[in-house]
Amino acid sequence: MSERSTRVYSLWLVPAPGSSARRRLQATITGLAAEHEDAPVFEPHVTVTGGINGERAALKETTRALATQTDPLELAFESVRWSTTRHQCVFLLVEPTLALVELRQSAREAVGRPNSAYHPHLSLVYSEMDLADRRDVAQSIDMATLPSDITCQTVELVETTGSESEWETVVSVLLSNQ
Repeated sequence: MSERSTRVYSLWLVPAPGSSARRRLQATITGLAAEHEDAPVFEPHVTVTGGINGERAALKETTRALATQTDPLELAFESVRWSTTRHQCVFLLVEPTLALVELRQSAREAVGRPNSAYHPHLSLVYSEMDLADRRDVAQSIDMATLPSDITCQTVELVETTGSESEWETVVSVLLSNQ
C-alpha cells in the first residue's frame, strides 16, 4: 500500500510552549489520564482539521503555506463539555472566532477535504467511559483552575495513524502572516 492510503494526519493549533496556560492544560490532561485506565496522555491542542490523507512532504509544504497566511490566534474557552466520542470525551469548548473558522476552511480546501460542521475544542481526556461518567468528569472540572484562553503561535502537522502513543508531530510551524 502507498503512504497516501495508509497514513492519516491532522492539523493542530497548540498553545505557546512554556506558557502557564499550556502547563495548566497539560497537568489537567495528565491528571485525568491517571484517573481513567483507557485514557492516554496527549499534547494540548485544538484540531483545525483531521482525517487528512496525502503524501507527507506535500502536507508539510501545505502546513507551511497555511502558517504564513495566519496570524497567531487568541482562543477563548467557553465551557467544559462532554460528548459521545472517544476523542471528544470531555473537552473545553473553544469560541469559534472568524480567524479560526477561516483557517479551518483554508486548511480543508488545501488538503482536499469537503467543508463540514466545525465545533472547535480542546480535549481534556480521551476515553470510552460511559456517558454518566463523562458528565461527572465534566462537572468536576473547576474552570477557575484552567486558563480562560490560550495563544496559539504554532500549527502542527501530526500523523494520527494508530493509537495516541504512536502519534507523531511531522512539522511544527510558527504562524506568521506578513
